[in-house]
Amino acid sequence: MQKKYIVRLSKRERELLEETVKKLKGGGQKVRRAQILLKADANGPAWSDSRIAEAFGCRRQTVEGIRQRFVEAGFQETWRESNENIRRLKRCLTESKRRS
Repeated sequence: MQKKYIVRLSKRERELLEETVKKLKGGGQKVRRAQILLKADANGPAWSDSRIAEAFGCRRQTVEGIRQRFVEAGFQETWRESNENIRRLKRCLTESKRRS
């Protein structure tokens, strides 16, 4: 089946993703996204979605969603969403501590 969303990483994007994985920098979701994008890169390993999902213990649909988000929204937007989730979580934790 022909892929609808082809991931093509620039040299700089690849470096940032590799750094994220190497240093386990960021949350678990961010590291997993980095691993998935590195393996999905058409200019790199170009693994199939099924192979990526099996390697990183997620569903094939998760891999497809990350590909789609990367292609449609771009590299920065993909990471920004992750950062927004972290900020929301921190806000919720702060608010729950205040209530206690």
